[in-house]
Amino acid sequence: MLAVRLADFADDDGKGIWPTVGRLAQETELSERSVQRILAEFVEEGLLVVVRKGGSRPGEATRYDFNMAALARLKAPKTASDGCHGVTHDTVSPVTAATPMGDTDDVDGCHGDTQTVIEPPIEPSEREGAREGDLKDHDDPAKFGKRVKALEMGTANNPWPGAIASSTAWALQQFERLTAEERRLAEERRDAYLAECKAQKVKNVALGVYLRDKKFLAISPLAGKVQATSTKIPVAPFGPVWAGIRVLALLDGPEPVEMPLGVRDRIRQTFETLMRTSEARARSYVGGKGISVGSGGELIFPNDFDQAELRRRVVESGYPRANDLHAQAKNRDRTVAEARFEALADLCEPVPVGSELFERWRDYHEAAGWPFVPDPGSMPVVYFPKGGPERLHHFETAARTALRQERSNDHAA
Repeated sequence: MLAVRLADFADDDGKGIWPTVGRLAQETELSERSVQRILAEFVEEGLLVVVRKGGSRPGEATRYDFNMAALARLKAPKTASDGCHGVTHDTVSPVTAATPMGDTDDVDGCHGDTQTVIEPPIEPSEREGAREGDLKDHDDPAKFGKRVKALEMGTANNPWPGAIASSTAWALQQFERLTAEERRLAEERRDAYLAECKAQKVKNVALGVYLRDKKFLAISPLAGKVQATSTKIPVAPFGPVWAGIRVLALLDGPEPVEMPLGVRDRIRQTFETLMRTSEARARSYVGGKGISVGSGGELIFPNDFDQAELRRRVVESGYPRANDLHAQAKNRDRTVAEARFEALADLCEPVPVGSELFERWRDYHEAAGWPFVPDPGSMPVVYFPKGGPERLHHFETAARTALRQERSNDHAA
C-alpha cells in the first residue's frame, strides 16, 4: 500500500517523491512509526534511493527516487499478463462457492494477506439511474467519497475493522447505489452495527458488504441513538488512562511478525553499497545491528542474530496499538477513549522520570520484549500501573474486571 502511494507521487521515471511521513501515514492509515520503518526497509533493500535528506527545516520532507533497475529485477509471483488467475486478470482470489469471500478463504491468497471481495462492476445504466435518484433526493454525489471515507475512519478513533485491507472504490460504488435515505441510515447506524457485532462476538463484514447487503436496516434505531450518545473521555499522553490502555495492549501479546527471507544477504548488499561511498557509514550501519567486520571486510554475524533481529521487529511492529499510543504521546496529541476506560485511572500512579522505579519499568520492558515509552521530554512524570512491575498481575486482573463491569453497566443502560 505504501509503495503504491509512493508511486502516485513519482513522475514517469520514478523520481521526485517527497511527501511528508505524516501525509503518508494519514493516506495509508498506518502509524508514522510504521511508515518510517517501511521506508527505511525500502532504502535498505535498494528499492528507494535517498536523493536529499529532509528535516533541516520544519515540514521539510526527505526526497526519494525509485531505483528502477532494482524494481525491474524483482520477480513477480504471477505473470502480469495473466494476473493471479489467468482468466479474470484480477490480482486476488476469485469468489467461488467454495471460497465466497475470495482471499478470506485462500490460504495465502495471491499476496499472502489480501482479503478483497471481487464484485461485478456496476453497469453505466445502473450508476446513472442511482445518481439520478440521488439528485431527486437532493443528495450531492460529489461528497460521496468523503462520506465513505468517514464511514471507514469513524468519528471517535474507531476505524472500521479491516477497512485498510478492503477496496474503498468498491465500497463507494455500493454507497452510490443506495437511496438518499439508505445512505443516511448507513451513516447513522454505523457505530451501532459495529457495537452489536462486538456484543454478539461475531466478525463484522467488510464496509462494502455492509452497504451492499444493507446490514444497517437490521439495526434498531434505538441502538443507533444509544451508541451515538455514548460518552467519550479525553486521553492525555503519558497520563493514567493512556498508561492503562497501553499496558493492557502490551499484555495482550504481540501480533505475528515474520522474518523476511534473505535478510542477511540484504544486509550484505546494503553494506557493500555503503562501502562504495562511506566506510564509516557502512560500519555504523552493521554495528547498529551487532554485526562486526572481519579483517578481510567480511561480515561476522553473531550467533543469535536471527533471534535478535526478530525481537527487534516485534518491538517495532508487533504491538500496533501500543505503538499508536506512543506516536500520539511523542507528538503530544490528545486522543479519546470510551468512558469505561476511565476506570483505569485509579489503577495507575505517576512515576518520576529517571527515578529508580522508572528505570525498573524500562528494564522490565526490555526483558519482556516490549517497546518502552517515548521520550517524555520536559514532563516530570509518566504514569505506570501502581506497585511497579512486581504487581503487574494485580493490575491486569483489576483492570480487566473493571472494564467488564463497566461494559455490563453500559449494556444494561
